[in-house]
Amino acid sequence: MKAPPFIYHRPDTLDEALGLLAEHDDDAKILAGGQSLIPLMGLRMGRPEHVVDIGHIPGLAGVVKRA
Repeated sequence: MKAPPFIYHRPDTLDEALGLLAEHDDDAKILAGGQSLIPLMGLRMGRPEHVVDIGHIPGLAGVVKRA
């Protein structure tokens, strides 16, 4: 099944991503890679109007454990 229509955003900065999430509130979901958001949308279990892809923002490439 195909995902319902949505608006794809690919911000270049963290501030831009946060602005999009604040602007669209509950109508937006974050896509960061390695997630099941798109398959869930295909099954109609998730229907965000906006998808904010943060996978290309510098500094958000991984998780670092600090002592």
